[in-house]
Amino acid sequence: MSRVSGSRGRRGGWPGYALVAAAAASWGAQSVVAKRLLKAGLSAGLLVSARTALAAIVVLASLAVWRPALLRVAPPALGRIVILGTLGMALTNYTYYSMLARIPVATAVLLLYTAPLFVLAASVLLLGEPLRRRDVGAAAVALAGAALVVGAWAPATLAIDAGGLVLGLGSALAYAFYNLWAKTLPPGLSPWTVLAYSFAGATLVWVPLAPPWTLVGQARGPEVWTGVAIVTVFGTLVPFALSLAGLRRISAAHASVTSTLEPVVATVAAFAILGETLAPSQLVGGALVLAGIALLHLRP
Repeated sequence: MSRVSGSRGRRGGWPGYALVAAAAASWGAQSVVAKRLLKAGLSAGLLVSARTALAAIVVLASLAVWRPALLRVAPPALGRIVILGTLGMALTNYTYYSMLARIPVATAVLLLYTAPLFVLAASVLLLGEPLRRRDVGAAAVALAGAALVVGAWAPATLAIDAGGLVLGLGSALAYAFYNLWAKTLPPGLSPWTVLAYSFAGATLVWVPLAPPWTLVGQARGPEVWTGVAIVTVFGTLVPFALSLAGLRRISAAHASVTSTLEPVVATVAAFAILGETLAPSQLVGGALVLAGIALLHLRP
């Protein structure tokens, strides 16, 4: 894995953190809509496949009409973008939703958000980032907060089997890979170019697993189509664009820690919209996640 050139990947200030935090917030907020779609009978695989394919069509068509120059990419860079889509986006979604079918949601979220530890280790070993106690402390505090938010203190929450554990660690590794691999892309590439071809690559993975066109062949009400549109925009297009823009400004390790804001937003959204309860320990967990993110900004 090639090392990222330039200082923007390490020291981008608040804009980079704000972009990644906004991406995490978008992912967390749309999870309420996704949950309703799943309860309505839409399979997780078909939902992810449809939203990825729709996002690919929207970005590719928009660029073809208004910015066709952005679709011209050198083969080496194109290959890296497709790898980001297939191994980063598609594999993360596939392992995560497969994990959800085997273990409780809280356990799945907790396993996914061990990714900052993998990113931190890989950033030091592969990207040459210096190991700072501040970064390790921020990751530990944010992960502890995420564990409280998803209710990991309850024994039933941690119910897990071997297959679920493997899928959970695979999902965390795939998410860590997404953050790290995005840092190796040429800095001159437009985020929209990256989105177009990474979504296309992810769609190619999902077609044989859950053909997205089967969604059209099934009778669906307007609420389902509205929900799919919301998940496509706020669960795919907007957050991935924000995330890629943020990764241009801050390190992969800092971005992965900042993304632990997602379960906090998802929990608050479920409380506000779905009427789910919000325990005091979850409020403490949310405060710890914010403290972990704030800790990244401390200077020696």
